[in-house]
Amino acid sequence: MTTFVTSAPNENCDISGLSIEKRLDEICNKLSHVLTKDDSAFIKDIIKETVEQLKDKLLGNVIRRIEILESDVFEHKREIDLLKQESAAKNKQIEVLKTENETLQRAKNDDSISHDEFANNTEQYSGRNNLRIAGVPEDQD
Repeated sequence: MTTFVTSAPNENCDISGLSIEKRLDEICNKLSHVLTKDDSAFIKDIIKETVEQLKDKLLGNVIRRIEILESDVFEHKREIDLLKQESAAKNKQIEVLKTENETLQRAKNDDSISHDEFANNTEQYSGRNNLRIAGVPEDQD
């Protein structure tokens, strides 16, 4: 019986020793992933790289947006130039029409004066060819 009693605690020791060693290995593995003060340079490098990557992405997005806006501005400038040209052409056309209108107004006024003179002369001298017959009553129209 003594062998039995002595062998049982040894097995427990071996089992507990194995479990302790196993636990120590697990703790050692976990601690190996923990950063220390010596790793601060490593952390700084990782942070710098991350910030640089973010900066590059942001800068790329900003540059793309600026290019889009520049193309929009270019298109708007081109449209404005076309509208200015159309406006200048319309202004020339308006000036031509104004000049033509003034010329027609003067011609109309001259014709009106000539017509008035003709009507006046016709009315004034038309009585010359009329006959007056005495004793016949005139109509009172």
